Amino acid sequence: MAEYPVVVHVDIDFAFVQPLDDLYDAIQFDKDSPEGRAARSRLLLERRDDAKLPSHIEAFYTRDWPQVIPGRIPGYQAGFLVVKPNVTVWDELSDIVKEGHFVEGFSRNNGWGGLGYGGYVGAMAMQGLLAYYYDHIRPGAGVELSQCRYNWMGMDLRYNHPPSFQPRHPKKGQCRNDRGDDCEDCRLTPLSQITSIHYTQCRKPWNCISIGADGGNKGSAIDTWSGNLTKCLEVVTFWHSLRTDLEQSLYKLTQDSELVHKKGSYREEIFQGHCIGEGGENYSPISSVADTTLAQIPKLYQREIA
Repeated sequence: MAEYPVVVHVDIDFAFVQPLDDLYDAIQFDKDSPEGRAARSRLLLERRDDAKLPSHIEAFYTRDWPQVIPGRIPGYQAGFLVVKPNVTVWDELSDIVKEGHFVEGFSRNNGWGGLGYGGYVGAMAMQGLLAYYYDHIRPGAGVELSQCRYNWMGMDLRYNHPPSFQPRHPKKGQCRNDRGDDCEDCRLTPLSQITSIHYTQCRKPWNCISIGADGGNKGSAIDTWSGNLTKCLEVVTFWHSLRTDLEQSLYKLTQDSELVHKKGSYREEIFQGHCIGEGGENYSPISSVADTTLAQIPKLYQREIA
């Protein structure tokens, strides 16, 4: 992908709320150019005191702080990554994987390079590998963004509940991102201030989950230990509004009435006719319409050439 100026990777359970233009401009434009300075000034960083940015930014990421014990090294949150393609980076990452220096276990000397990049979900894969790479092989090339604004998952950043929770840990109640008591509560971030949403803590919108329970009831409810039910339902409603907008736009193009024939009446204020009951088995997918209709979707995004 070296022919592209910027590449964005996101998981499928993802929604954009606002454009990422500032990230694109900060990567592409010189730091001293008017465009570069303006873009850098608007970046929302995880650490507000981290004002010294690299001269040449190669990657933007968020870290998976909610997964780690305070004081341990977090991986990257693999659902979101913005990079400037670089063949050298690819080759170096490939060499690390081929060498295979990954230490199993949960000690501080585990993971990639035996430097603590292990012991959490995705440590051997993208989440641990990229964190190790940009911390040690290519330090200073990446920029950590605010997890309350980009790749928002709505999880409690304080060390109060699982995962990786030890009730008698001396840092119980403190911020997992090593900021003591100074961390934003992502569970309450206004939607207007969120740039992108990653549907993890709040469950997948197509799972038709609208109830909460401490611990999440094995995935059948929104975990109210680490999340906020009201906020989660707000962002789930946002996703269903995006689907409704797609259906209405596609209907105007194709006149396929199946697109606007709502099959579900369950919690319509949230699911907007896409669910007939609680749980993923009660979801009505858009794929139920004709293939010829779905084939017209690209036309909705084609720019008119003057």
